[in-house]
Amino acid sequence: MSSVSWVTILLFSLDWIVRLGLAARVILGRSSVPVTLAWLLILLFFPFGGIALYLLIGENRLGQWRVARYNRLSSEIDAETVSIWRHHHLDWNQEQDAYRQAARMGTAVSGFPPVGGNALELISECDKMVDRLIGDIDSAQHHCHLLYYIWMESGCGVRVVSAMVRAAQRGVQCRVIVDSVGSRPFLRSPLAAQLRDAGVQVIEALPVNPIRMLFARIDLRNHRKIAVIDGRIGYAGSQNITDDTFKFNPHYGIGPWVDATLRLEGPAVHALQTIFLRDWILDSYDEFASFEDFFPEFPPTEGGSIVHVIPSGPGTQIDAVHQSFLSTIYAAREELVITTPYFVPDEATKAAICMAALRGVEVTLVVPKEPDAPLVAAAARSHYLDLLEAGVNLYEFHAGLLHSKTMTTDRKLAIMSSANVDMRSFWLNFEVTLFIYDDDFSSLVRFMQKDYLNQARKVKREDWNNRNIFQRFGDNCAQLVGPLL
Repeated sequence: MSSVSWVTILLFSLDWIVRLGLAARVILGRSSVPVTLAWLLILLFFPFGGIALYLLIGENRLGQWRVARYNRLSSEIDAETVSIWRHHHLDWNQEQDAYRQAARMGTAVSGFPPVGGNALELISECDKMVDRLIGDIDSAQHHCHLLYYIWMESGCGVRVVSAMVRAAQRGVQCRVIVDSVGSRPFLRSPLAAQLRDAGVQVIEALPVNPIRMLFARIDLRNHRKIAVIDGRIGYAGSQNITDDTFKFNPHYGIGPWVDATLRLEGPAVHALQTIFLRDWILDSYDEFASFEDFFPEFPPTEGGSIVHVIPSGPGTQIDAVHQSFLSTIYAAREELVITTPYFVPDEATKAAICMAALRGVEVTLVVPKEPDAPLVAAAARSHYLDLLEAGVNLYEFHAGLLHSKTMTTDRKLAIMSSANVDMRSFWLNFEVTLFIYDDDFSSLVRFMQKDYLNQARKVKREDWNNRNIFQRFGDNCAQLVGPLL
């Protein structure tokens, strides 16, 4: 037998030994059954490539150094905020009492309590959100903290950079976190250099480089959208530092982007501040002497909205938003409306939505007609028939790329989030979700959702059943890798 044959046999044997070893590691892990089966499928049927893919993104590894430093410094931040939150006890009224258990669940899985006394503003227009943010930056006196997954290197991105430069020039502490992947063009653009030259501290979250690939999973992304001004004004929701022209491509029917943001003033801003500072210390070398100046005292007030900020992501809060979503869906009694650009649910979430419809809740799901991720869209379509058979009202938004991630329950509870209804948002990305226990604000979000419905077409069960076999086969093949999308 030739030496070439021996080498081939050796490589073949080594490949199978490694694949079987990794398959055993997957089975011994604590992943869900769909995720486990998806990885087994990839490892056993894709030689060499399956091994490389698993080593890159198979496990939720952040890096031991980052996790240890994060845990040490975040405990100091928590000590500062807990003393403040104690002054904002909640008085749950009878109408809100149905959600008390959901709030307890959110507190248990995230460590953040709901707090009252907040003033809220719903912003459903991209340009208006940017204008309001720039106005607050121009009024800042102590600090401006911005954390975004994507920062456009043109349009509104230029305007926000100019505002941050003006703030830094008058002595305001300015810090910016952008995701290493989502904002890669921005980080390589002159805008990032302009910020740094003006004294704005800019760091990239979860940087991707060959060295880090050896110790951490590279597709774990910071998907949050947060701004905190002077510790008193906060922004959170689905909109990045982008406008409705972002990735606009009329040839493929993508865009304009439609987003929603919550601007708030009150003690809930401290939770957003805590999340920002935790993420800052994760990828920077700052050693703060004190965190006191970042958490100004809010006097106890009666009234205002109850806001529950729930962060989630790899680490101690890995399942926070997922568990909170499930609790909210099960709490629905009359109506549940969900809008999301990407819908690739795990079995527990899909079952909760279907059971809500089956027990008489009017469930409505709104997704974009033309999302920007074809594979994710195909995986989403594979779930449609199950939803339609359960009685879910399914609509496809046709007036742009609906990027707004919202949920309303019985017009009493509203959710605004950076998280999609998919497994990546639930378990892989760093996200932030706001639960608002306020009838009036929930009605405002519901009116916004109704506007989406007016620009959407209902998917009919009989039409969906009549799709050709090739469409159904393609969608169901995409569903097989849904847990990894």
